[in-house]
Amino acid sequence: MDPMTREIIGQILGIIATIITFASYQMNTKKTLLIAATLATLATCLSYFFLDATSGFALNIVCLIRNLMFYFQNEKSRFNRISAYVLALIMCVLGAFSWQGPVSLLIIIALAVNTVCMSYGNPQLLRKSILFTSTSVLIYNAFVFSIGGMANEAVSIVSSVIGIIRFRKDKQKEA
Repeated sequence: MDPMTREIIGQILGIIATIITFASYQMNTKKTLLIAATLATLATCLSYFFLDATSGFALNIVCLIRNLMFYFQNEKSRFNRISAYVLALIMCVLGAFSWQGPVSLLIIIALAVNTVCMSYGNPQLLRKSILFTSTSVLIYNAFVFSIGGMANEAVSIVSSVIGIIRFRKDKQKEA
């Protein structure tokens, strides 16, 4: 496949991931959020593959596995946290093997932190962590020039803020 076709496919997949991501952060249960996040992660993973962003591709494969594991785990299980730290460690190792230079640290740290935050099963905590992690991944996406990826992270940040405010208001109404 010629480089221009790969670039176009990668950018389109990044835009699809953006649309799915926006919807995912408006969901208020762990299960629905994880389903949408898994679909967005799959599109992101494929986007990175076509854009030759090796760190992003390798780490998002682990994110796919993570999302599926967290979907099927019992929320009260200690295994959630243990598996999150193991997955974060795997991300660090894969990040080292897929090293693209110091910019890889941004996505390695961001996805490892995001993985640990997901293990708590708290959508609000996850939304708050996204403010840090998406900013880091946004910079990584600028480096690998993923237009969809940059848009995805910008939408993630805005959508997370909306979700934080929206569900905080719902909680205040219940009290």
